[in-house]
Amino acid sequence: MKNKIKILKIFVIVILVLLAFRAFQLQILEGEYYYNLSEGNRTSFRPITAPRGKIIDKNGIILANNNLSHNLYLLPNEVPPNVDISLLLRNVSKLTSLSYELLSENYNYSKDKVNRENALLIKRNISQRDMIIVTENKKELPGILVRESSLREYVYDNLAAHMIGYIGEISLEELRYNSTQGINSYHVQDMIGKTGLEKEYEPYLKGSNGVRQIEVNNLGEMVKVLGIKPPIPGNDIILNIDYNFQKEVENILSDHINQLIKLAEEDEEMYSPTGGSAIVINPNNGMILAMASFPDFDLNTFSGGLTEKDFEKFSSDLMKPLLNRNIMAAVPPGSLFKLVTGTAAIEYLNVKQSTEFVDDNGLFYLPNWSRPFKNWHSGGEGKLNFTKAIARSNNIIFYKIGYQLYERYRGEKLVQTAIDYGLDNKTNIDLPEEKSGSVPKMALDEYDGNWYPGDSVNLSIGQGGLLTTPIQLVNYISAVANQGTLYQPFIVDKIIDYEGKVIYDQKPKVLKKLGFDQDLYQILHQGMKEVTMSSYGTARSTFRDFPIKVAGKTGTAQTGTEEVSHGWFGGYAPIDNPEITVLVFLENGSSSSYTLPIAGDIIKKYFKVNDQKT
Repeated sequence: MKNKIKILKIFVIVILVLLAFRAFQLQILEGEYYYNLSEGNRTSFRPITAPRGKIIDKNGIILANNNLSHNLYLLPNEVPPNVDISLLLRNVSKLTSLSYELLSENYNYSKDKVNRENALLIKRNISQRDMIIVTENKKELPGILVRESSLREYVYDNLAAHMIGYIGEISLEELRYNSTQGINSYHVQDMIGKTGLEKEYEPYLKGSNGVRQIEVNNLGEMVKVLGIKPPIPGNDIILNIDYNFQKEVENILSDHINQLIKLAEEDEEMYSPTGGSAIVINPNNGMILAMASFPDFDLNTFSGGLTEKDFEKFSSDLMKPLLNRNIMAAVPPGSLFKLVTGTAAIEYLNVKQSTEFVDDNGLFYLPNWSRPFKNWHSGGEGKLNFTKAIARSNNIIFYKIGYQLYERYRGEKLVQTAIDYGLDNKTNIDLPEEKSGSVPKMALDEYDGNWYPGDSVNLSIGQGGLLTTPIQLVNYISAVANQGTLYQPFIVDKIIDYEGKVIYDQKPKVLKKLGFDQDLYQILHQGMKEVTMSSYGTARSTFRDFPIKVAGKTGTAQTGTEEVSHGWFGGYAPIDNPEITVLVFLENGSSSSYTLPIAGDIIKKYFKVNDQKT
């Protein structure tokens, strides 16, 4: 009997010890977790992603939109203390198609930077199947949450790719930079504009995320909603771009370059172009009407995050498809610069339209120099007045003008004229990462560098250390077309909020009013008219019998590689009342002659000219 009582006492003591240990575990070790649960303060903050603003063409066609997607979150305050995070992520991986390594990497990346919604994003844009699996197994996956989100959709894939740009996950550097600017609305793994308009107008396009505060039970199931802070959608940006015209310009550019590449494959003596670009702008206000860069890329490649394979493809492509050549390719302009030289000649050397020059033999010698400067056309062209020299793009005449400017003003007036036309500064177009180009300034008094006669002679035909971008050149030719006003180019017309209210209406901005006489521009206009419409102009093959009267200038620029040159054409139409300025650039395109049919086709499309009717 005594043994039975003893056993009963031991049993009771063991039970009491176990109860005491369990009470210690519940009240001390896991007290906070169960305290929140018992007090009914077991709250969870669940994020509501704000949709990004849309990008829309001038006629209301949506170019960049948002699609419904599902993101996978881990909510730390909903994971019971006895659940190992690593094991939890492994369970998610076993049930779904998501790899443990990826989930673990994302968790470790962001666990020390829990945002104010108290949720860690561990996988963006999961599949429909994985979403259903996680939802059906939520009891086995405490703290794992699937929430609706938006995925950026570029409706027409690669249309206006360089202009629109793409978004991607915010980097630590971007987080730090925004923090230094007093912008604290970004968190780890947020999406942010990386290039193009997406980056330039990020503050407008980014919405303000919302949050839903709920009460949950010990299974993580919602009991009731405690409060909601609704998301505020991003603002929509409306472009000056017409979708159809933009598409046509891109197709014209790519079709012609692909034809040239194919011809080069069949002709060993022909060099294959490595890229190109085209810009159409309104010369009377700076409004960008179309802008294409070749080659381009599919913007949707970046929507869900760039894979290693995609990254390798882009980084190894020698034609650099991510490079926006319109604003980032700084190269010599060649003979397009002769309008600058012509401006300086009229303004400072009193050159007139009828001023006569002579090209005896296609060679120009500087005093005491034995090596001649040559014309692009072998042999002399005899007597030429000034506008015919422009039309023929005669190097010898412009060498002589460059040397006269050197004799009288050293290189100061020529360099300063280039700067006046904006060729040494960014145009401040509403796109990020624009290059400023470079005008050699050693000729200016403020610089101590040496400037020689040969420097002026080289610069007079757009060579010799001069670097310009297509956007700079189309802007400068527009200033010639409108007789002296340099506008700031702009792509976005206005910005509207989610209620349709206009919050930003972009107006034309004047960068500079050039102080040259109107007679000066009349001379330049005549020379450009002779380029296209005379029997001797360098662009006569395309424009002499053209249905629209076009004024323009061709240019071929040395690249530093023998037998390879960049090709240029810049012009405006109609001559008497310019509506558009067109600039075509062929990178390593060998000759400006290849740019002419591209420009011609673009102008026809703009004015809706039917070849059969004409």
